[in-house]
Amino acid sequence: MGDTPPGTGPGTPANAGGTAPRYEVHSEQYLHLVMSAQLKLSLKCFAIFVVILVGIPLANFYLPEIANTRIWGFTLSWLFLGVLFYPLTWIIARIYVSRSLALEDEIIARATWEEGRMSGG
Repeated sequence: MGDTPPGTGPGTPANAGGTAPRYEVHSEQYLHLVMSAQLKLSLKCFAIFVVILVGIPLANFYLPEIANTRIWGFTLSWLFLGVLFYPLTWIIARIYVSRSLALEDEIIARATWEEGRMSGG
């Protein structure tokens, strides 16, 4: 297909700093790369969760007229806390899992491409 490894094309995070480093799938470097990418992803998901968690009491305090608006017999604040909070946390978890698996697949594809290239295949 091409001369560039998967996930290292122009505009991809793996190639943002210039020449991408080489690594093997079962090496410490590979493990560190996967863990580092997953840590960055988990911190982003955690930041979104904290914004939601802190935002609910702040919205109740600073926007009481909106928080006390009734929808389906509940105030908006109780509707969010009792019903919508759990689906939102599920969505954040789902995003983390799917993006994390995609990161692993991208790194494995890149490593196997490099291994195949180095062995002459």
